[in-house]
Amino acid sequence: MELGNYGYFGMSEHPVLRLTPEAYYNLQDFAAQNPEAYLNPDIDFSAVLAERGVENYATSTAITTSRPVRLSMDGVPLRNNTFNQADRQALDYYHSFNGMSPKHATDELLWAWITHFRLHKYSLGRWRRTHSVQNLFNYIRDHWFVKSSSDGIWQHNTASRTWWIAHISNKAASASGGAFTAKEALEIFSVRPTFYHAIMRYSFARHPKLLSEIVRAVIVEMEGVKAEDGIYALLGSLNVAGGTQMIEMLPRPKLRAIVEEKVDAIMSNPDLVSDRTKIRNRKPFRSLSLGAGVQSTVLALMAERGEYGLEKPDVAVFADTGWEPPSVYEHLDWLESQLSYEVVRVKAADVPGYAPGTIRENILEGTSPNGGAYLGIPAFIVNTDGSKAIARRQCTSKYKIDPINYYLRGRIGAQRGRRAPKDKVVEIWMGISVDEVYRQKDSREEWAYNRYPLIELGISRAQLQDWFTRNYPDRYLPRSACVGCPYKSNAEWKWLQVNDPTSFDDAVFIDRALREIPIVKNAIARVSTAYLHRSRVPLADVNFDDQQDYDDLMVQECEGVCGV
Repeated sequence: MELGNYGYFGMSEHPVLRLTPEAYYNLQDFAAQNPEAYLNPDIDFSAVLAERGVENYATSTAITTSRPVRLSMDGVPLRNNTFNQADRQALDYYHSFNGMSPKHATDELLWAWITHFRLHKYSLGRWRRTHSVQNLFNYIRDHWFVKSSSDGIWQHNTASRTWWIAHISNKAASASGGAFTAKEALEIFSVRPTFYHAIMRYSFARHPKLLSEIVRAVIVEMEGVKAEDGIYALLGSLNVAGGTQMIEMLPRPKLRAIVEEKVDAIMSNPDLVSDRTKIRNRKPFRSLSLGAGVQSTVLALMAERGEYGLEKPDVAVFADTGWEPPSVYEHLDWLESQLSYEVVRVKAADVPGYAPGTIRENILEGTSPNGGAYLGIPAFIVNTDGSKAIARRQCTSKYKIDPINYYLRGRIGAQRGRRAPKDKVVEIWMGISVDEVYRQKDSREEWAYNRYPLIELGISRAQLQDWFTRNYPDRYLPRSACVGCPYKSNAEWKWLQVNDPTSFDDAVFIDRALREIPIVKNAIARVSTAYLHRSRVPLADVNFDDQQDYDDLMVQECEGVCGV
């Protein structure tokens, strides 16, 4: 009979037992001969031992728990990171034990009792057998039996690892002086278990003060590091430092300085950092996405003057669709004369595999630059059943993003079809102001990250316009947009009609082409009817003074390169 069976009724403390050596070795033998039996969540190990003549299979210990030993897989998805999710129960589990010390926590017979008689079903869920497990007995041995603490009782055995991960988290947090909590440390060890395993394998790293500094560095300073290589590099370098001095005995400021020095060296090594945007001690190649509108123009000029501490970018890149109004091209020529850094103009035809031609020419040909029989402009559509829609917008990616990215890849030496060099990164400045903060987004390219200087500085579009008016009172600052961009507001259509009638007439012509030229109609709307104006009225017939102005649809262009 199990000695602790009676303890689960009417007692506030529940005894924790340990297997007898005879029971432990019998279960090992049973596992070797009947490994498939371990996959049964309802197996009765007391019956197994009874059949083998082992009746008194457990002995008492001085350890109790405040509640029955239990961990739950409820709500934990069975994915490859199941154990990471499950480890988040560790703190409650850890605090339920009374009298458990690190010395007790290396008793494999104690953990074997808990794993077999209290957590077997849980262990099957957390350490479920995958197709990659070829030897079932080895799988069982690793997760239900541990011969000694040197074999890593804190690594595999479900019950022991759960206790140890919480113990290390509490130990680190207590020694940190409030720098982080046990829950924050546990989150690091759960999501990135390599950090936990590495610390457990280096005994010197378990010294409370040094442990707290390592965990603090991981939380604060090592974002983006490669879990496997980076943490072992850190502990290896600290181990070397400990060969010349007992670093764990140093005053905290000096100890922290040593840890920070080692972290800085690791985070400066591209081979040890998985997120290239986090690599330190290198100057990124800075590129300003120049739309030649209000925001990017003023940002470019502020950087030229060094205002607000802005450094000059290495280059400003203007993606030319070939269909901007003359005022934008004239403004771009003037702006280029004001800047001491390089201004580059790119177009879709620069991208290998893209056909030559402007966006206007492609519309009339009923194609896209990469040869697709569709037009990716966000025209306003009326379907045959009277319902309304907006055509899918791909013009930004095809005519702006793709040529910009192709150019920037070339600038950092990234060959076509290959990953960019690990030590190269591009910082792309986007001219988006605080009133359009929701247009922020991360770069899709691994070799680049987006930066929003105007948002960092808290500057609005109105403030930018005021800055430009004060510094260049004799100049008009246009808004960058294609002549026939459907995202134009009524005020912008009105301005074009009055101040640039030639461009407006061209937009009217393209608007008619969407409905009257078969190849154009089929490419964008097929059986539906398309318009450039959001009222879904022919552009030539729109009275902009009578039209209610709508919300600015340009802010939906979240790539950050149009309308800025």
